[in-house]
Amino acid sequence: MLRALRTATRRSGGRTVPGQRAGVGPADADGPDGLGGTAPLPAEPFNRRIEVLVAVVDSPDETGLAAQLLEGRGWSVRPWFPGDATEGARALGPGRVGLLVEVRLHGARFGAVQAAVSEIENLARRHQAGMWVVDAFLIEHDLTHDYRSVFHAHRRLPEASAPSGLASPRSRIAALRTSLGVISTVRILKQTGRPSAEELERRLERGALTGRPYDPRSLQLRIPMGRMGRDPDEPPPVPVSVWRLAGPVLVALLLAVACGIAAAAVEGLPALVPLLMACALVWPVGHELTDRRREQHRAVIVLWGFAGVAPMTLAGLLLTLSMPGPPAQVARVTAYAVLGGVLCVLILYGLGYALVHSWFSRNANWAVPALVPALALSLPWFGGLLHTMYLKAGFGVPSDAIQVSVYWSYAASLKPIGIALGLSAVVLALAGWMRHYHQWVHARAMVRIGVPLMSLFVIGISLTAGLVGAEKAANRARTAAASGEAPAPYYGVQGRLVCVEPVSEEIAVFNGPLAVTRPLLTFGMSGDRVWLWDPGRDESVSVRLEDVVVTEAGASACR
Repeated sequence: MLRALRTATRRSGGRTVPGQRAGVGPADADGPDGLGGTAPLPAEPFNRRIEVLVAVVDSPDETGLAAQLLEGRGWSVRPWFPGDATEGARALGPGRVGLLVEVRLHGARFGAVQAAVSEIENLARRHQAGMWVVDAFLIEHDLTHDYRSVFHAHRRLPEASAPSGLASPRSRIAALRTSLGVISTVRILKQTGRPSAEELERRLERGALTGRPYDPRSLQLRIPMGRMGRDPDEPPPVPVSVWRLAGPVLVALLLAVACGIAAAAVEGLPALVPLLMACALVWPVGHELTDRRREQHRAVIVLWGFAGVAPMTLAGLLLTLSMPGPPAQVARVTAYAVLGGVLCVLILYGLGYALVHSWFSRNANWAVPALVPALALSLPWFGGLLHTMYLKAGFGVPSDAIQVSVYWSYAASLKPIGIALGLSAVVLALAGWMRHYHQWVHARAMVRIGVPLMSLFVIGISLTAGLVGAEKAANRARTAAASGEAPAPYYGVQGRLVCVEPVSEEIAVFNGPLAVTRPLLTFGMSGDRVWLWDPGRDESVSVRLEDVVVTEAGASACR
């Protein structure tokens, strides 16, 4: 069904440009084509708004196509009427009219304006629409900081006094509940500046704001702790970025850990040098942690700094004293642990950016239950494949010749499949960071094709590496058996060196002859037969259990 468009006619020249879509503007009238539209804008999640001025060819067909394409993306479109007609015509160019488009994106602030411009330009190129970007502006409001005074209205608690004139326990409990805020709030008001509670109560009695009735005899206004607003005469505070605050603090805390490690590594008086360096970090850390918009007492700054630096320095000191190895190794392990933690955080955030508001998040209610049984079935299958590679490629023994628990099949597949899933998660996290910083716009088709292909590639490489690892484990087991040592177990498959003696001179041997003077390698029996690998011939043989006597090989040769 075609989306209906309303058009607004400009008096100068009689040109028509599209207005807001029906159901969005103040009126919901039918368009000139007789089609009425009441469909709302698509509810796509967004956290960035960019206002873009677009110049469109002055033609009803071109303006209608441009509005249809832009509104189809869930963006609001309205005509642009410049204050100065001459300046507006110069900005747009001859034969063009202006449209104000509000592009809505989800992601970081960085790159949002470039992404909005690229989205409109790519849309025009794909559909050969005559529209060009003239101006783009990021719409932002300071919604993080609210410096208004907050008032909570709650019902007055009973105030009873003891016969002696002192406050009763009930009134004391009521006062404690009020001061702690452990009381039901029935109304919240936010006012600019610092108005008094009495003045606000009088305004509410007169029916101000929502007009709901307010009785000061049954309700009481209070300001919660720390919610007093900013004085209008004070200069506006400068907002501080979270990274601007957290970055120096994290660096200083890591330096405190390094000072603790250095103090444990040095003996004697030189150990005081890293401790003094840790003490020097107290003031800057306390200054970063305290509120820098107001003047703080020096003792408060020192206490906050000491609370941050002292535990980290002590942690580095105890870590060095408790861990085995030299201090240099402790510092290296700590650095690797910090780096690993940072990488894990980056990967988790990248996965969140990649999956949030995506096809997977919208269909997770059936996709996740469908993936669980598929993964549960694929793990033992790949584990069995690894056991087959180990036995068949390494020793020529059929995989069904031995009995391996299904739990060992799960355990054998966990490492390669875990590495495969981890590497694919890294690829997906990189795509998530690209999406968060609006880099998909410049290579959307390549990302949609490249990310799945790269994920399949790393999964295939990891699974192939698991098969190669099984073959290498078999080669190590062959070398150990040839030198007369029992090989190491491989996920439930345990080889043993045995001596075999026939019970008679004529016995049936598969792939014989059977060596009886040297130890043979076996992985256990299968039914009434046993498979044996001969290190001297590099061949496997099979005999019936009733035809041979199998004993564990000793230090000397058999017989």
